[in-house]
Amino acid sequence: MKGERQQDGFRSSEERPFKFMYKTGDRAVGMEMSQAGSVASAAAEFITGVEQRDVVEPLNRSYFKRPGEQSAFLVLREGREERPTVREGKKSVQAGPCLIRSEEWLLEPELFCLYENWLSSEDELQANRILQRIYYRLQAAATALLESPDGEWAAVTLLHPEELAAQPAKLAALQDAQLEALFTAVAESQRQGGDCRLDLLVAYTASGAEFAAKREFIEVVADQTLGHAYAAACRIGALIALDVEPSAAAEIVRIADFLVLDGAASELAPEGAAAEGFALAAGEILAAVRSVKPAAVVLAAGNPAAAALADLYRIGLSGIFCSVGQRTEALLRAACLIWIARQQETLDTAAGGRP
Repeated sequence: MKGERQQDGFRSSEERPFKFMYKTGDRAVGMEMSQAGSVASAAAEFITGVEQRDVVEPLNRSYFKRPGEQSAFLVLREGREERPTVREGKKSVQAGPCLIRSEEWLLEPELFCLYENWLSSEDELQANRILQRIYYRLQAAATALLESPDGEWAAVTLLHPEELAAQPAKLAALQDAQLEALFTAVAESQRQGGDCRLDLLVAYTASGAEFAAKREFIEVVADQTLGHAYAAACRIGALIALDVEPSAAAEIVRIADFLVLDGAASELAPEGAAAEGFALAAGEILAAVRSVKPAAVVLAAGNPAAAALADLYRIGLSGIFCSVGQRTEALLRAACLIWIARQQETLDTAAGGRP
């Protein structure tokens, strides 16, 4: 995959800007900090209307549950919210990453026009020039994300347009441009003293080998753009469709930092049927995944995931991503489920202690 860095004449490693390295103590591998919290506390804040307070002792920003920690079902954000574009001086309480589907960037008018011209261009030199302009537009989009509250911790999908599924060379060139744009934006944010966290999701891989190749591709670009420290610290997950074979999902999770089961493809089905089908498929995939990695973090996304929240909680999923319109209801439902489970656990403990 390292040979793909020179593909389609985009940029060589010598041309990559911002050869950025973390200084010792700035951000050790696996020690990125955030204000992660349980969905129950987030729901409590919503119910009481208590304003979010400054966090005195930041918690470790990680997908992984440490030994002795109580399980939490996270309700995370999907898509940018209509909030102030400039962060306030104080840090906000954040329960996890915000899922950003990068294909939405291609729908912005100027970028969409460039993308269409690039697809139809038959002249290699002209196509490279258009791709260069796409890179700058993607960099602007990434910078805007990182400067917003949603950019404090974002999980961004790797571009995977359907029309490029049969054109691997063109897809690799577009993903190369996107990755360099993202990492350049991260470097500039860090240069200015920002504390953003950017994780990546490889979209719709169907096998462990395919995911491994994409992961290596991402790490090469990260290493060349930001340095080895960031390449080692960046979390790389997989966004997988529900029709993936459970055995394939199990192979992917061996080398993925986390999984997101995507229900977007089944959103056209009636809500009840979509939610039921989502829960059944998620259960099969989760069983296969946990058989090889018991502590695997498996999340869900898409409208059917929010509708199937109770079933996903019951089978042991780590949480869901949902849109702003679904978030309030999902927070309350999840908080209720967690409260009921804790009450039942208390009753069971008390019953077990009786003579």
